[in-house]
Amino acid sequence: MTAMTPPPEPVVAGPLGGLRIVVTRPRDQAASLVEALEAQGAEAVSVPVIKITEPLDGGVGLRTALRVLRDGDWVAVTSPNGAATVAEALGERPLADGVRVAVVGPGTRDRAESLGLPVDLVPADAIAEGLAAAFPAPPIAGGRVVLARAEVARETLPIHLRMMGWNVDEVVAYRTVSAAIDDSGRLACAAADAVVFTSGSTVDSLVDAVGVDGLPKIVASIGPATSAVAAEQGVDVDVEADPHTIPGLVDALVAHVADRPVLHREPAGSADAQWCLEQYYAELDTRFVHGLDRGTVQSTDIDEISPPNGLFVVVRLDGRPVGCGALKRSDPAVIDIKRMWLRSDVRGRGLGRALLGHLMDEARALGVDRVRLDTNETLVEAIALYESSGFVAVERFNDDPHATHFFERALD
Repeated sequence: MTAMTPPPEPVVAGPLGGLRIVVTRPRDQAASLVEALEAQGAEAVSVPVIKITEPLDGGVGLRTALRVLRDGDWVAVTSPNGAATVAEALGERPLADGVRVAVVGPGTRDRAESLGLPVDLVPADAIAEGLAAAFPAPPIAGGRVVLARAEVARETLPIHLRMMGWNVDEVVAYRTVSAAIDDSGRLACAAADAVVFTSGSTVDSLVDAVGVDGLPKIVASIGPATSAVAAEQGVDVDVEADPHTIPGLVDALVAHVADRPVLHREPAGSADAQWCLEQYYAELDTRFVHGLDRGTVQSTDIDEISPPNGLFVVVRLDGRPVGCGALKRSDPAVIDIKRMWLRSDVRGRGLGRALLGHLMDEARALGVDRVRLDTNETLVEAIALYESSGFVAVERFNDDPHATHFFERALD
């Protein structure tokens, strides 16, 4: 029998390849984050949970506050939204000579400068505490700071500035309100691997909509203020950006998933799923005593391992597919575990047990009370895994000529 030639390695999009990541920002403000995630190979899923609206006074308070500023005064802006509303409030009328602008970080600076608002101060640490620490002392005669920010905001910065001697005019530049999340948004969260939060308001809104248990497994936060809101909501943060910027957030996600397995459902007909299956068949051809006759392999057509009949799982490390497994429904109460495979160089690290456990969890979610599987006598490591995972030997339950050992396990 002619040996099968394994197909070449698939093209890896990046270290976040295969990850589905929920982006909670408003769509018109999510482009930079979406692009940064996709550049690292992720699939960014937009689920806007907030929207930005004008203040109740229609912006009158901000326009008035900006017009009374004089030489030595400052405008302090703590978000890109604040930068946009300040620029809009100024219109064609620039700030008075000698009035300077401070922003909380590079993202806010970029938004301000793109709108023609020159920036004089950007702290090294892109949080309110960083801006407070970097802010200069007021003139001897005193000075004013117009703090343009959201209707609901932390008190750290204005308290610090007042303690320094500044006269602080806190102005509502915009309001952040929750955006309704439809069923597709909830399903997207349930199917995702991670969610990124860029403000406390995005945490509050998404948790209110889907609950803590409805969040993806990996929770990423842009900084300590956002993480603090998450903690108040009972959400464990796995990743916190440092620096507290969009690039910092993406880099932190990349570092977090490095050398960590990612397992999730994927269409059985996808390129990576089919690559894994071809690797699986190629290895069996080399390990079976008489090789693998593909024509006699028990059928697992794509439809049979796709919802509602079953499902397919891909295992990835650093964005690269390294394993797979499938579920195939045998009858209403039983599901067969099929096509479990791991690349040889990642074995011995507990991934096989993790994959088997993941497939059993998926089977539970499908409402069955038993799983079963078969294997060949030459795959001694697979037999050992099944026996140590609570599977018991049973009589043959299919006519696959390559299968010599049959196992079953009740799901607790």
